[in-house]
Formats: sequence, structure tokens, C-alpha cells
Amino acid sequence: MKDSEIIDTLDKLTLEADMLTEILDDALKLKYYDAEYDVCAISFLSGKIRKKFKKIRALF
Repeated sequence: MKDSEIIDTLDKLTLEADMLTEILDDALKLKYYDAEYDVCAISFLSGKIRKKFKKIRALF
């Protein structure tokens, strides 16, 4: 893979992780008190994934 392809892929993955995190965060806000542990865990993990993609992207 060329560097430009890697950067494009990382950009797409970062955008998707951002969107997923926003959707999960919105779901938690709507059902804050009824949120199950699984939803909280998924939201936390998606946030961690988003941060990792941003750190990797910053290397390029």
C-alpha cells in the first residue's frame, strides 16, 4: 500500500469511528438512566478506537 492509500483508509476509519461514537453517545443521552452496561461499554470502546485512529493518523 502506498502512503496515500494508508492515509485515505485511516481518514475513512477515523470518520466512521467518530460517527459511531456520536450515535452511541446520543443513544446514551436519550436513555441515560436505562442504558445497559453493554451500550456504555461499546460507547467507551468506540471512543478509545477513535482516539487511536487519530493518533495513528497524526503520524502521517
